[in-house]
Amino acid sequence: MKFTIRLVFIFLFSWMLYLIPCKFLTLDFFKIKEIKVESNSKILSSELTEMTKIIYNSNIWTIDLESLEKYLKKDVRIEDVKIKVLSLGKLEIDVKVKEVAYYLQTKDRVFLIDSNGDIFGYLKEQQEKDTYFLVVKDFDDIEKLLELSKRLDETLLKVLISQIYIRDYSCIEIVLLDGTIIKTNLEVEDEKYKVLETLYNELAKIKKIEYIDIRFNDFIVKNLEEKKSDDK
Repeated sequence: MKFTIRLVFIFLFSWMLYLIPCKFLTLDFFKIKEIKVESNSKILSSELTEMTKIIYNSNIWTIDLESLEKYLKKDVRIEDVKIKVLSLGKLEIDVKVKEVAYYLQTKDRVFLIDSNGDIFGYLKEQQEKDTYFLVVKDFDDIEKLLELSKRLDETLLKVLISQIYIRDYSCIEIVLLDGTIIKTNLEVEDEKYKVLETLYNELAKIKKIEYIDIRFNDFIVKNLEEKKSDDK
């Protein structure tokens, strides 16, 4: 008799364990009814809207959140993604879009690029940032300009730069906001840029500078007055 009761108890207990996932966990109580999306940009608004439509009303126990995160991270525009359950029926999708380091201009197109030089969008896809343009004829030039830019970003000149481009194999030109051109290359030591900061600030107070060439031992400065007299 005791053996029979034990068998019945085991059967009932097993049946209850079966019913929990089959009945209880599939109740509407566990369906996703609210999805909170946090993003630092509108660049992915349409994609995220479509994803929320797919997820909405799905059972929270059947969604593989880790796979969703991996899927979103494949997008070149995304820096990081975190998806978490806030409560039963409520999810939060926190998307961090890549920050613009520089604008990349090639012919009539302007791209957004990160600090690694990776393209992840177009100019109008994000709010304009106070940074400068890397102008290239060939995408192979990006690496050289990026190397120089990272060095310049450690100087006070950064806020004065409008664009940078390669003039020829021995010269990279930095165009400042007032039109002044700085002639340099990758061989120029960082110390020279510190001297350049002081020199430019002093000269800009008294004259309009055409260019400053820092590629040689001595700084070569040419102002616009000298150019006019040369033309006569």
